[in-house]
Amino acid sequence: MNSIKIIQKLIAFVLPVLFVALTACEQGKSDPSDTLPTARGASGEVVLVMDSASWQGELGDEIRQTFLKAMPGLPQPEPYFSVRYVDPFKLNKVLRNAKNMLFVATMNNESRGGRKMRSYFTDSSIERIQSDPNLFQFSKKNQFARGQQVLFLFGTSDDALIENLRNNRKEVRSHFHRVEIDRLQQNLYKANEQRSVNKNLLQDEGFYLRVPYGYERVPLDHNPEDFVWIRNLGDEVDKSVVVAYEEYTSEGAFSPEGIMQFRKRLMSKNIRDDSTTFMTIQDLAPIEFDTINFNGKYAIEARGLWKMSNNSMGGPFLSYTFVDEETNRLYYIEGFVYSPGKQKRPFIREVEAILKTFKTPEEVKAPKTTS
Repeated sequence: MNSIKIIQKLIAFVLPVLFVALTACEQGKSDPSDTLPTARGASGEVVLVMDSASWQGELGDEIRQTFLKAMPGLPQPEPYFSVRYVDPFKLNKVLRNAKNMLFVATMNNESRGGRKMRSYFTDSSIERIQSDPNLFQFSKKNQFARGQQVLFLFGTSDDALIENLRNNRKEVRSHFHRVEIDRLQQNLYKANEQRSVNKNLLQDEGFYLRVPYGYERVPLDHNPEDFVWIRNLGDEVDKSVVVAYEEYTSEGAFSPEGIMQFRKRLMSKNIRDDSTTFMTIQDLAPIEFDTINFNGKYAIEARGLWKMSNNSMGGPFLSYTFVDEETNRLYYIEGFVYSPGKQKRPFIREVEAILKTFKTPEEVKAPKTTS
């Protein structure tokens, strides 16, 4: 009897300890990147690693045209990204922890730098690259640091990679652009999100938008039922997001002319300094339009320059026009920035990150899918 009681006591003690140990092991497996250093670097910066001769040649020119292309809709030329070239033999631990890294390699490059670049690929990867001419890119998270995004671009030869890049410039550039927007959203909403404003927009206006700390809803004297203005009025930078809507009646609303007429009507009525001064469009550069997928909806993106009618203020804007089929609403949502004497790229990306949190009531209700 005594031995049975001893065994029972041991079981009662060992099982909870074993459960705790197993749970700790499972939790330890949840995120291997925990042991990595934190990725560092400026917003919009890409550290590029490739053979120096290729960087100075035609392949390097194609990389520059892809990533250093001027972002449309800005008053002064600013590239999509700031590219920092690094020779593969000078890639130290500090540089290797950059937030965004780009590795470019071609399999037939027998220079010293070319062989070094191939060392980042396994034998099986090289075999697959050589057997599939359409395969030219691969991305990986947390390669050397936590929170890092690495993009590998590769080809059997410089010519093969150049051709793939020319045919896919927008797609390749969009990879890091999406990464930057995701990071901005994480930073904007990690603390003190304006949840009461989010909730009121959903209840009173029939749409959802995540409003970061520092942004406030602007009260308008005429209290419109179809226009909302959210603003962060800083000392040196003025950032705004507007959401407007009306009944969708015609496909012509998606034409450049229809979109700009809708915008002119909205902004001249609601964004004003006084009875005679209102927001309009600058004619310094043409507005650039693009067809995109906006959170699963067909949309027209527009990028251009705005100004007040008396030329007292101006800057870049970014907008999306789309329809919510459930409510038959035509939405026009825009972010615009006023930042005299400063680069505009970081701020226009910030308002883009906010705009892309927009949801319709049905999308808010939709349950999250789990993999």
